[in-house]
Amino acid sequence: MKPSVFFYNIAQGFKGIFRNSVMTTASLLVLVACMILVGTFYLVIDTIDRNFNAIDNLNVIEIMLDKDYGEKEIVEIGQKLATICDESPIIDWTKDQWSADQNVPKSENFKFVSSDEHLEIMLQMYDEEWIKAIFEFDVEHGHDEGDNDGITNSVEDNPLRASYRITFKNLSDFDEVTKVKSRIDAIELDDASVNDTIPTEDIKDHIQLYGNVMSIKNTLYFAGIWLMAIFLLISLFVIMNTIKLGVFARRHEITFMRLCGATKNFIRMPFLVEGIIIGILSAAISFGIEFYLYEYLLRDIIASATGATGEMGIISVSFWEYAPVIAIGFAAIGLFAGIISSSISLKKYLKA
Repeated sequence: MKPSVFFYNIAQGFKGIFRNSVMTTASLLVLVACMILVGTFYLVIDTIDRNFNAIDNLNVIEIMLDKDYGEKEIVEIGQKLATICDESPIIDWTKDQWSADQNVPKSENFKFVSSDEHLEIMLQMYDEEWIKAIFEFDVEHGHDEGDNDGITNSVEDNPLRASYRITFKNLSDFDEVTKVKSRIDAIELDDASVNDTIPTEDIKDHIQLYGNVMSIKNTLYFAGIWLMAIFLLISLFVIMNTIKLGVFARRHEITFMRLCGATKNFIRMPFLVEGIIIGILSAAISFGIEFYLYEYLLRDIIASATGATGEMGIISVSFWEYAPVIAIGFAAIGLFAGIISSSISLKKYLKA
């Protein structure tokens, strides 16, 4: 394309925008609303994902053991849990990982955690003097598992309970996760003299939280998709009418150009440029508004809702981390709307 033709098309595109300023403004507003809606839904959903993935032991289910359980009951429960883990496709553990020289499993995906180990973990997390005083526990004291693989306690009067900890590959198969929990809840011991089932409150997990958050996330996702589709259709309709007004105003000029041998592309380009300019302007305006909404409203709302910031608050990153995706997404929506609506508007007048 010659430079003169290029600048002619640009000039005609801007003339078309100012020729129908009211309809152009309407087109910009509707398209901006569509982009802001899409961008805000994306930022909210991504913030949910970031915070959800940051939850410690999200994919872990922990079975707390009764203080009255002896070594026999602990090993028996471990064997029943081993069968469940071996048969579940979302737990990366098989029975052959439980070696013959161990009374309890010690794999990262399925392991026994003694009450002494729980105490050491608490001290590492909090390192509070009052904890040490209550338990009379030496921080330098290392837990010796001995012949019983850590089943028995070496710290006297330790009120913490032992547990089995199962780690899932992921929580995406929610039905399978629920199935595993139900099977754990139904475990019965052979000895009826002790508690023959594991109380539901002793099964610690994030399954309900996961289900609730996924439900909210999916609702937001589908709501965002549908609202984007509706606003995009409205945007196409408004931009089409804006360009149709310009085409109608220049219909005699277009007819004359066709009679003089002007190509369809030459006639089409100014209107196509007009649609692209509307799309790009909408994207630029939307980007600026989205920046303000996120940096000065959304993050403040997050901070005030949690009552904390930094490590104790909800994770929210800088807008500029999202900027490339937001900019590309807005530009794509704007170009799509501008090009499609311009092409449809000119179809009638470019027929042979």
